[in-house]
Amino acid sequence: MKKGVLLSLFFTSLLILAGLQGCKKENGLGVDNDQVIKTPYSLYASNDHGWLIHSNDGDRFSNVFPPDGYPIKRIVTSGNNLLILKKILHMSANDGHNFDPVFQDVEEFPWQNMVYNFLPQNRLYITSTTGRGVSYSDDHGSTWITDTLWHEDVSGSVKVSSFSGLGNGAIFGFAHASNTLVRKDNTGEVWKPVGMEDFTAGAGAQYYLSSNSNTLFLTDYNGADGVWYSEDEGHHWKKMEQGDLPNNIHWNCAASPNGGQSFLVGTDSMGVYRSEDGKMVSATVGLERYTTVYSMTVKANVYKNNVVRNYVYIATNIGIFRSEDNGQTWIKRTLNEFDGKFISVY
Repeated sequence: MKKGVLLSLFFTSLLILAGLQGCKKENGLGVDNDQVIKTPYSLYASNDHGWLIHSNDGDRFSNVFPPDGYPIKRIVTSGNNLLILKKILHMSANDGHNFDPVFQDVEEFPWQNMVYNFLPQNRLYITSTTGRGVSYSDDHGSTWITDTLWHEDVSGSVKVSSFSGLGNGAIFGFAHASNTLVRKDNTGEVWKPVGMEDFTAGAGAQYYLSSNSNTLFLTDYNGADGVWYSEDEGHHWKKMEQGDLPNNIHWNCAASPNGGQSFLVGTDSMGVYRSEDGKMVSATVGLERYTTVYSMTVKANVYKNNVVRNYVYIATNIGIFRSEDNGQTWIKRTLNEFDGKFISVY
C-alpha cells in the first residue's frame, strides 16, 4: 500500500514539473529571444578635437581616446582593429588604448567612403596618392599595398576617390575627377571599367559612391546635380527626383538602410533628406533647425530569434542622433558629458 502511494506521488510530481516547465518555455522563450542580442554592433563617434567615444547599443557611451587637438575625420573597424584618420591613418589593436601610424599616403576627400571595409572580400580599401588612387590591406589595416591590378582599358590618369560594394562580392570605385566607374570582382581580379549608360555628369559636380546590397548610388557632394542610382551593377543609371533636397550646400553623406527601402542624404546646415515615392523629402523630425550632418552609418541588432532591427546614426553639430524608422524621425543619444559636436560616426 505504501509503495503504491509513493509511486502515485512520484508520477504526480513528474506531471506537475513537466507542466511548469512547459508553461515557462511557452511564456518566456519568445520574450528572451526578442531581447537577447545574438550579434551586437560596435558604434564609434569622434569630434573635431580628436575625442573618440564608443557604444554597443547607442544608449550608453564610454570614452575611448581623449581629445588631442587633431580631428578624427574617418573611423573604420576591421577584425579586432580600430582605425582612425587624422592627418594620416592610425590603428589600434587594443580597443583604442594606443594608436600607431600605419599609412601615410592618404589622398583625403570630404566624404566617408574614401576609406572602406568590404567584408565580402575581407579587405580594407583607401584612396591613396600612389598608382591609380587605390591601396588595400589584407591584414585588417596593419600593412598597406598599392593596388597594381588594372585592366588595360582603365586610363592611367584615373584616380579613384570613393568605394562601395554590392552583395554579390564586387567592389566598385569611382573617380570623381574623370567620372569613371571601375569594379573588382574579387581580390585576385583586375579593376576593370564599367560603361555608365544614361549617366550625364553635371557641371562642377563631385560624386561619391554609396550602396546597399543591390544598388549603387552617386551623390553630388557639391549639392548641384542630385542623386543617381544603378540597379544593374553600374551599367545603366537613373536620376532620382530631387524633390525638396536643397541646392548649393554640401551633401556630406549618404546611406541606404533596411535593404534599400530608403535612401538618406545628410546635408550641411539643412538636416537629413529621405527618398519617398521616388523623390527626396525633408526628414528632420527630432532635429534642430539648420542641423549639419557630417557622417552617417547603419547598424543592426540581431536577436536570438533572428529578428533584425536596423538603426541609422548620424554625427551632427549638436550630437549623435539615432533613427529607428529608416530616417523618418531622430532621437538624440549623446547627453550630458557626451553632448557636443561630432564629425564622424561608424
